[in-house]
Amino acid sequence: MATSVENRQFLHEPGLSATVVIRSYSPNHQRVARREATTRKKVVVDTYDRGTSEDEEEEFDYSNAIKKSNSELESSVFDTRDAGTADQWIQRNPSMVRLTGKHPFNSEPPLTKLMQHGFITPAALHYVRNHGSVPNATWENWTVEICGLVKRPARFTMSQLVTEFPVREFPVTLVCAGNRRKEQNLTKQTIGFNWGAGGVSTSVWKGVPLVHILKRCGIYSRKKGAMKVCFEGAEDLPGGGGSKYGTSITVEVAMDPARDIILAYMQNGEKLLPDHGFPVRMIIPGFIGGRMVKWVKRIIVTMSESESYYHYKDNRVLPSHVEAELANSEGNVIR
Repeated sequence: MATSVENRQFLHEPGLSATVVIRSYSPNHQRVARREATTRKKVVVDTYDRGTSEDEEEEFDYSNAIKKSNSELESSVFDTRDAGTADQWIQRNPSMVRLTGKHPFNSEPPLTKLMQHGFITPAALHYVRNHGSVPNATWENWTVEICGLVKRPARFTMSQLVTEFPVREFPVTLVCAGNRRKEQNLTKQTIGFNWGAGGVSTSVWKGVPLVHILKRCGIYSRKKGAMKVCFEGAEDLPGGGGSKYGTSITVEVAMDPARDIILAYMQNGEKLLPDHGFPVRMIIPGFIGGRMVKWVKRIIVTMSESESYYHYKDNRVLPSHVEAELANSEGNVIR
């Protein structure tokens, strides 16, 4: 979820651009919130045209916090454990705890390291959940396609995303749905691997609000079938006989500017690292990490939820009475 920072003040440090805009609320927040909620419900469903007044925004600067978090950070290196894999070109922090052997790279920082660096987690120590090899992408050649139930389908370059849309920047805490599963497995064995307690990290993310991109492309109304917004990554994965990693959210969530959903291209004042989705990924505050698709290539407005194997079958939380064998036999699993 998005991290509360109302009582934190950070001074500006030259050389890092990390100014964040968050909403501030009046003492009459509850009464105003009820009135705005009624207005938002009508606007989101009918026209998706609700905006945020500049008078309701306040700026915070996270440069000093980012600089502090990166102090005493050991350098990333080419790990010998990646030799001979598709990820051998990626430098990684040597202290990261690997959870699934050599490949793919799934890791968390030691808790001592996570605590040592404080509120903002350095990008190199941010937990990683990969389902396959990391796409070897370039900024100049990357595009994000917007298609499906939109009036003006488009394909945006990274340069367009950076220069043609408003920008939001704020801290968000990401958590893997499997965090602390090692303890759960000690009580009752699951299908998923042994996450410790380090599958949670906080970074300052910067990017383009999803709502502005969808407005540019002219999303259709629910009456015309626009019910879900699906996100699709670039990697080729084995799940379901071969598929892309994908997931989806409802149109109402996607078009609500208060949700602060962004296509992020910077983390802690720098371009994304390969393991964290370079050059662009989804950040959806309040949702599990599995919904925040990395290396995003397509955004599709549809009538139904994502049909990706990883959305429909892999990321499922099942009732406690469903044993692993039953989940496998019925094709419903959780990793």
